[in-house]
Amino acid sequence: MTESRIEFELKFTGAPADVAALPASDFFEAVAPSAGDGGGGAWERLSSSYYDTNDGALAARGFSLRLREEGADFVQAVKTKGDNAASRIELETPLNRPSEFPKTTGDEEIDRLISDYGDRILPLAKTTVDRWAAIIRFKGAEIELAVDLGLAEALDGEGRSFAGPLAEVELELLSGEPAAVFDFARLLAANAPLRLSTGTKLDEALAQLPGADPVGKAARLDLDPEMTAGEVLARQLSGIADRIAGLQRAVIELRKPEGVHQMRVALRRLRAIERIYRRYLQSGEIAELAGRARAFASALGPARDWDVFLEETVPAALEADYAPQSLRALKAQAERLRAEGWAQAVKVISSPDFTGFLIDLLAAGSLQRWRGGAKAKLEMPVRAFAPVVLDRLLKKAFRVGDEVKGSADLAARHPLRIALKKLRYAVQLFRDLYPKDRRKPYMSALSELQDAFGAVNDAVVAQHLADEAGKGDGEGAMRAAGFISGYKAAEAREAAKKIDAAFAAFEKMTPFWRND
Repeated sequence: MTESRIEFELKFTGAPADVAALPASDFFEAVAPSAGDGGGGAWERLSSSYYDTNDGALAARGFSLRLREEGADFVQAVKTKGDNAASRIELETPLNRPSEFPKTTGDEEIDRLISDYGDRILPLAKTTVDRWAAIIRFKGAEIELAVDLGLAEALDGEGRSFAGPLAEVELELLSGEPAAVFDFARLLAANAPLRLSTGTKLDEALAQLPGADPVGKAARLDLDPEMTAGEVLARQLSGIADRIAGLQRAVIELRKPEGVHQMRVALRRLRAIERIYRRYLQSGEIAELAGRARAFASALGPARDWDVFLEETVPAALEADYAPQSLRALKAQAERLRAEGWAQAVKVISSPDFTGFLIDLLAAGSLQRWRGGAKAKLEMPVRAFAPVVLDRLLKKAFRVGDEVKGSADLAARHPLRIALKKLRYAVQLFRDLYPKDRRKPYMSALSELQDAFGAVNDAVVAQHLADEAGKGDGEGAMRAAGFISGYKAAEAREAAKKIDAAFAAFEKMTPFWRND
């Protein structure tokens, strides 16, 4: 008989050796007495196979299909995401034998999908783990504390297997309030070298495939126009936490430049959302999170700036006419500075402070304590809330534009760039409320403006970095720095020429949210 339940769980990952040491650690001994000699917890072997079509038809509809072997028992599970990144809806169906898989669940939509795809549903991944688990009681809640150690394996379209280690710690709420799970998670993160994960074991397995993108794209959060503004805020907070957690591997383990870039984008998005909502909130919870996000984004800045300098600015300068030979020496110094920037980025993202920030961000999206004392407008349907926000930001951008229009000083235009960036983040937040064909021309014009401003800003940053890389490395390096500064100054002037005309055209457009 199929059992449906909402699963609330927080998950952490770490180095296999670090995770393997936890059941015998002093911390686990304290929270699950006698864990060190096996009295507080028990080990078992779990094997799970994950099924979908080769093109991910079930995943595209938000479902995962799993067959788990637990000793002599077999259990089919279908999972789909819940209201936030910490919750999932799970339908479990006991099987007498594996040949019964897949079995009907009683859920009409799921059973129809499984029936429709039939023989196209194939095993795509498998995990085999040794699990240590204990029940702990913490702040009035019962929580299963589990350690999983083993192998995550994925199959490609040709049946080839690709595998990697799996090392996780899971906290599943059995009874009580979710707040207790977050409080215990903070305690765990302070006592173990772990990082928060919002991915599934299937995600871990599929990450082993050649060509798997460790950065990917941010998940689109479907917005219902009848959702309240508060519900949209909660969903955004959970979505940002999910996105940042998913980018940690790209930064820490793989040192992917795009990983740092996208993490900074996500951190800036959190700050933009806080600015949109701050006037409606009495609680300072989200403002405090936004302040921490700003500090983390700043710490990632050097790695990002040097990546752009070395992957875009320097190669273009080397191809330019009359490029000095000393550019190569400048590049070598810039590489050293980039390595320092990346060392700082990895240190910050690997820190307990960053893990604590992610736990708090996910808690804000899940527990929604910031609703206390909030203004009534937070209960407005988002279809009515969005135009108010967008109109306010657009009006401010136009006011700033009037103040700086025609200025020959590129730095004086910076406030307009910031005002338009805030507008763009808000437009992206609410865009799914409006048809694509209606919003696309307006968003394209806004993007064109941002690109022009971005080119000017990138040129200013490149000039600063060239000067920094040229310091103390002789006359040749300074000459190379001067060449890049001149080269980028010319680019900035060309980009600046486009701004006034693009902004004038943008001012004449009818905002898509006013077309009702």
